[in-house]
Amino acid sequence: MAKTRPHDTSAPLNRHPDRDPEYEFYYYADLVAKGIVRNRTDLHRKIHNEGFPRPEKSSNSMQAAAPFRKSKVHAWCDRRAAQQTSIEAAE
Repeated sequence: MAKTRPHDTSAPLNRHPDRDPEYEFYYYADLVAKGIVRNRTDLHRKIHNEGFPRPEKSSNSMQAAAPFRKSKVHAWCDRRAAQQTSIEAAE
């Protein structure tokens, strides 16, 4: 007998019309899909060496989701782009 879910699990996440942009998150798969990181090693190196924001876990459980706040990720990307622009201008 095939198991079925009693509810639809295809509801979009973080798409509420009254959402606060401060409480929108990226997950690891989102970061890879957007090309911000290539793999988990790249993510850890960026966190430890380049100031990438750490995930904000809601629990200490190993299985807890580890989302990255979108506003912090965007700010990091903006800072990195500004650094690249200033390096290129200096050359």
